[in-house]
Amino acid sequence: MKNLINIFLVLFFSTSSLAFAEFPNSVEKKFLIGSATLKFLRMKVYDISLWSVEPKFSYSKPFAIQIKYNMNFSSQDLVKRSIAEIERLHELTGEEKKSYAKDLAIIFRSVKKGDEKLAIFSPEKGVKMLYNNELTGVISDPKLARLFVDIWLDERGSYPEVTRKLLGK
Repeated sequence: MKNLINIFLVLFFSTSSLAFAEFPNSVEKKFLIGSATLKFLRMKVYDISLWSVEPKFSYSKPFAIQIKYNMNFSSQDLVKRSIAEIERLHELTGEEKKSYAKDLAIIFRSVKKGDEKLAIFSPEKGVKMLYNNELTGVISDPKLARLFVDIWLDERGSYPEVTRKLLGK
């Protein structure tokens, strides 16, 4: 499975013009930091992987979070859950909550089993969101970009064991 993911990412990053220019095209520059499966009540929700341009994860270098869904979710449900997770970790004003929900609603698509999302983070440019290899939008606000990826990368999140595995710990 890991080899299939590696092949996919090599093909994707070497052939796609959608990826950030900072994400190198050479195979040697992509490192799998960690991966995990999120389960809820014994049901597999999704598989998630963290890829980086460096062998050690850092917010100061480009990275990608890859999620392959095993369940169906509406875009509205994904927005609500994302905002709830961000609020769980960080205090938001009412205006920020509304603004962030509106921004996420623009780039989120409903997902079904087998769909894949790829969030490519760049410290300078934010997050590019791809849904089944199609660009759906960009989170260009640096604060929202960081809050968004923290849903999976902050160990205080709802699923700390998944986060630890994702970070290779």
